[in-house]
Amino acid sequence: MRILSAVLISICCVSPVWAVEIVSSTATTTIPLVKQDPEQARQKRLDTLLGRLHRAPGSENIVAIEREIREIWSRNKSATAEVLLQESSVALANQDFEPAEAMLSQLLETYPQFGAGWARRAYLYHLTGRPDAALIDVNHALEIEPRDYVSYALKGVILFDMKRGDEALVALRQALAINPNLPAVEAGIKKIEKEEPHV
Repeated sequence: MRILSAVLISICCVSPVWAVEIVSSTATTTIPLVKQDPEQARQKRLDTLLGRLHRAPGSENIVAIEREIREIWSRNKSATAEVLLQESSVALANQDFEPAEAMLSQLLETYPQFGAGWARRAYLYHLTGRPDAALIDVNHALEIEPRDYVSYALKGVILFDMKRGDEALVALRQALAINPNLPAVEAGIKKIEKEEPHV
């Protein structure tokens, strides 16, 4: 079901870190800044961006919004984790699957709460024809990042490859519920509904 490849390939893209704008005051009285918890700030920004995906369907801003969402998901407190993720992306792009898998396995052994790592290895397992392992990893990714629409799209493709069309539809529809701007996923749903009208 290569019709979704345009969506799935985005899971391998790691962009520069997203910037947080800091506004300073020029008033003579200094008001101490309340330090915001980084995880709360992260979730708040994701809430805003994911909400904007629904308010601007078909807008030219969608690509930029999606890029920033992926950037947030690809960030980790550890620079080592980010480097491993980036290097695995390069290896995957070059179809160097063995080193990519070694890097991702090392990453997940050390940083098991890094959802992007699970998603990336799930994609690798999908590419190398290991759907059972891919499904396990993509489910891990979704436990950590339950609004990761790219992982839901990947899960749909994996399930379709496993001849589980009804479950594939559920996953693909979940991807669209989170991000309604996925024409490749819409096409995939129509393809399954046409080929398997009973699901």
